Amino acid sequence: MKKFFTLAIVSLLSTAAVQAQKVVINKADGTQVTFQASEITNVQFVPASLTDNFAGSYKGEDKISVGGLFSYTSSEAVTYKVTANADGTVNLTVPEETFKKTVMGNLTLSSYTISKIPYDESKKAFIKAYKDDNIKFHLIIKNDNGTVISDKEYTFDNEICKVTITKGADGKLTVSNTYQMGKMPFQISGTFTGTKQ
Repeated sequence: MKKFFTLAIVSLLSTAAVQAQKVVINKADGTQVTFQASEITNVQFVPASLTDNFAGSYKGEDKISVGGLFSYTSSEAVTYKVTANADGTVNLTVPEETFKKTVMGNLTLSSYTISKIPYDESKKAFIKAYKDDNIKFHLIIKNDNGTVISDKEYTFDNEICKVTITKGADGKLTVSNTYQMGKMPFQISGTFTGTKQ
């Protein structure tokens, strides 16, 4: 059935492109979505059950590795949230979290959301390089006395910014997230493993 729909859509798009027409999709709720044929490069069907299977809140520990030299675990359990989109992608909301006694001090990273992460069938994971999303977040650094050393806003705009979301047979969610803050010399590799709440 999926193959039939894919061929039908490809045929429709080919015809529309030749005639320079619009593609109108009639949704089940009675609304319509219209695209110019030139806007569409391909159509991918992702079963709703797949995104629904990933959607939810997951609680667990977050571990980060700074430059491959220093490793830290979040000071308390945190909750990551995955939401499903109608186009087969998912959004990932990373919560505010604190890492204590790092080489820079006690770090608090603000919450942020990575949107529209597509599914990669070959890797059985939702994967996105999100440099061009220009996601902003706050980093607060305090010393052991609670004095704020730094409170700055950064943008995830480095080429290494990439997230991978997988789910094991045991139902646990794993998020691998690599990023770099501003012009800091080290990249950070984070690994979160959580259980659905």
